[in-house]
Amino acid sequence: MMMRLKGQSILVVEHEPAVARDLESEFTQAGAKVFAADRLRHALYLAEYPALSAAVINLRLGTDTTAAVCRRLEDLGIPFMFYTKFDPTEFAAAWPKAPVLTKSSDSAAVAETVAGLLH
Repeated sequence: MMMRLKGQSILVVEHEPAVARDLESEFTQAGAKVFAADRLRHALYLAEYPALSAAVINLRLGTDTTAAVCRRLEDLGIPFMFYTKFDPTEFAAAWPKAPVLTKSSDSAAVAETVAGLLH
């Protein structure tokens, strides 16, 4: 996996600091630039970054749902996946192409899934 994401820019939308740090570390080791958001407004702002390659989205940020971020990424043609502890059924129906990993998966599996979205 080393440097497999070199030159890619990955948006991580996650409100749990430890999870966000693990993902950021994994993506950085794989050669990617990481943009992290723990609030909905910030995630929507970062989704507009012109060189964004892909995103990892938690279904919720506190009490907010991340559906608006998913809609914006879809409009921009940016692939994304879900990484969550919540039931993804509702989101999977809206975005059936987006892979879903549960938070019991490790960050390497998340990075591997993102790499699959890009190739």
